[in-house]
Amino acid sequence: MRNPFALLVVLAGTPSFFAQEPAKWSREEIEKRVAEIQAEKRKMPPPGPKFPFTADAARKYQRDYAAWLGLPVEWKDELGFTFVLIPPGEFRIGSTKDEPGHSVSGYDETPQQVTLTKPFYLAKHETSVGQFRQFVKANEYRTDIEKTGGGNAHDDKAVWKHRPGTTWLKPGFAGPFELKEEHPVVHVSHTDSRAFCAWLQKNVKTKGVVIELPTEAQWEWACRAGSGERYWWGKDEDTTGKVANVGERSLKKVQPDWPRTVMNMDDGHAFLAPVGSYQANAFGLHDMLGNVWEFCSTHYGLYPKEPATDPGDLDPKRGFAVRGGGWSNIAADVRCGSRNADPPHFGHSNLGFRVAILLPVP
Repeated sequence: MRNPFALLVVLAGTPSFFAQEPAKWSREEIEKRVAEIQAEKRKMPPPGPKFPFTADAARKYQRDYAAWLGLPVEWKDELGFTFVLIPPGEFRIGSTKDEPGHSVSGYDETPQQVTLTKPFYLAKHETSVGQFRQFVKANEYRTDIEKTGGGNAHDDKAVWKHRPGTTWLKPGFAGPFELKEEHPVVHVSHTDSRAFCAWLQKNVKTKGVVIELPTEAQWEWACRAGSGERYWWGKDEDTTGKVANVGERSLKKVQPDWPRTVMNMDDGHAFLAPVGSYQANAFGLHDMLGNVWEFCSTHYGLYPKEPATDPGDLDPKRGFAVRGGGWSNIAADVRCGSRNADPPHFGHSNLGFRVAILLPVP
């Protein structure tokens, strides 16, 4: 098949460009532009707004930073990924003790000041079944869950255990569900996610350009898009059904014995929703909260008390951070600051991933 990483639009960032449909350019053009950026004597980048900041400020900063680099806010590759530029910045990771839901699952959310020094691209959507299928076919790949005979899933009373026969092609849902290519892939492990990224990385020749999962800090910065509240849209639970696929009335309709508290809305999806079905946050990212939990590249651990710059692994003895909550979760689990962790070979019916491209530029 053709090069799976290919294609970046490099236009000098006029406002009219950013309203256009993302186009496709060759990998050679992005390599050339990255090399140019590294060689240039550049002026200071546009300053980032002080956290927290508004959605309008987030969008303006994103546009200004892309224009300063001479790179697009969005670009689309031949696998169907649309990548969104996330500028660097400073923010407060985690949540305060008075935030409803703070550390509800027992995972530390003690606030920490974090500085990210480099921009990166993050997939606009969670990795889809169709995208993962191309990877599987190209590599004759078997997932960890297929090797172990199935992943974890809930029954109609939310009992959570290993379900034989469940795979990324047969998610373990306790009600009617038709899997489509546009649904986010689930029943994949951290190891599977990293293998997918490594497949894309094979065709990258530009030094320093790395295709990976986002770090936990990168993920939360991108999710918040300037918001210091519980959710990227504000402090209150959603009642519209238009911003996140979470546990709500449509799930209760399908599974009336479901014991968990559900949000007071009906988004029309009891289980997975096709990627991009809900509104994007201020950086243009869909499903950062809800639909499926997403693996990060870094190990979970307690946040240090001192400020951190470009933080990585926190506790290598713990599992990998997973973020965002999913279709079955209560409101407390789908906050910007909520955390969880899973071991490298574990997968379930509410867990997927999103791809990042790390850039070797200021």
